[in-house]
Amino acid sequence: MHSQLGTGDTERVFGMSQIASRIEALTGHRPSRSALWRWHLKGRLSSRRIGGRLYATEAAIRAMLDADECRNRGSVESRGKEAAARLLARVGEQDDRSEVA
Repeated sequence: MHSQLGTGDTERVFGMSQIASRIEALTGHRPSRSALWRWHLKGRLSSRRIGGRLYATEAAIRAMLDADECRNRGSVESRGKEAAARLLARVGEQDDRSEVA
């Protein structure tokens, strides 16, 4: 299905099974239909409901995946920093104990 955008361009629109297939092709993981609906309802996936069916563009799918990647990268980095701080604190405690003994 093609959608006419305001500029006269056409953009490919995917149905639910096609959305799941595109996400699987891009990430290696196929989301369930309920996950797609949940993402739609929470506004995470920019999509439209037409006649009870869910549709999204390639750009919307990629935007969601890019946002997830940025969110995940930030949380991994912060967890790494927290783990490093805990490790340094433990090393400092061990040094304090060795000086007392």
